[in-house]
Amino acid sequence: MENEWKNRKRIRKGLPARPPLYTAQDAIDSIKIFKPVQYDEIVELTPDIHVRYNDAGHMLRF
Repeated sequence: MENEWKNRKRIRKGLPARPPLYTAQDAIDSIKIFKPVQYDEIVELTPDIHVRYNDAGHMLRF
């Protein structure tokens, strides 16, 4: 949507519109690289970055 907004501004200025950042087919193709993970499973993105997905209301961290 941001690209659409910028294109409206570009067209008003007489500039050519920019192409979409990605297509619907690009979004469909990206599903192939998604991998399911279990809740509370620790996933290592890099040696320094780990994530864990869980249901949380208010999280207090000390």
